[in-house]
Amino acid sequence: MAQISTSVRSASLGFVTHLQVIIPFNPEKPEAPVDKVLYLLHGLSDDCTAWCRQTRVYHYAVKHNYMVVMPEVQRSFYSDMAHGSKYLTYVTKELPQIIEKLFNFRHTKGNTFVAGLSMGGYGAAKCALTRPDFYAACGSFSGAMDMRARTEASKDMVPPPFPELKAILGESLVYPDNADLFFLADRVAKLEEKPRMFITCGDADFLLDDNRRFDAHLKALDYGHTYMEWPGEHVWPFWEECLPLAFDFFENNVV
Repeated sequence: MAQISTSVRSASLGFVTHLQVIIPFNPEKPEAPVDKVLYLLHGLSDDCTAWCRQTRVYHYAVKHNYMVVMPEVQRSFYSDMAHGSKYLTYVTKELPQIIEKLFNFRHTKGNTFVAGLSMGGYGAAKCALTRPDFYAACGSFSGAMDMRARTEASKDMVPPPFPELKAILGESLVYPDNADLFFLADRVAKLEEKPRMFITCGDADFLLDDNRRFDAHLKALDYGHTYMEWPGEHVWPFWEECLPLAFDFFENNVV
């Protein structure tokens, strides 16, 4: 197995950005190709190294023979910002092209997955619902699933809980439909083929209500997703528990 820490210049972002990549390698089967990729997204206060520092992601990558790509997006909420860089375009379009070039990998609808925690859980669902033609499935762990409601609630708070929102949304703080998971789910649920969704949250997590609302919305749409909650908070030990469940879901559609 190889863990690669590198930097790439992104046209979408307009600057050099960091990237972590895990490439599984089985010395007993050196000819075995790596034919699946997971884009694993970090949370609001972390960077692209967080998953490698805090979890056994190497172990799961090798066990399931996945390349794992961990981009860095600052505090962008995986958005094409009103006053800033195009992070959603970078993660969903440009980065896969970079991965194909650097690692001789070919993405298909069936071999491309995305998951993340907190801000990255929102980001994973947003990526999958924005490009339902590209991702086979997504995993959201303790995701900030109702950012429209959180934006509305934060408008009159001093100091604002998310000072970057004006850079992301503009001065008006109007949350666009194309960034709202509930709106995107309405649209994607009508498709014959749609990304499978695996959503988890701890029962003591401050984002639990967001996740329960989104779960209820998907159920009303008859989306066919999987939602799980169990004792846990907004902490790394909970997300460590989510990883093997997500890999099993990606592989078998069961947990």
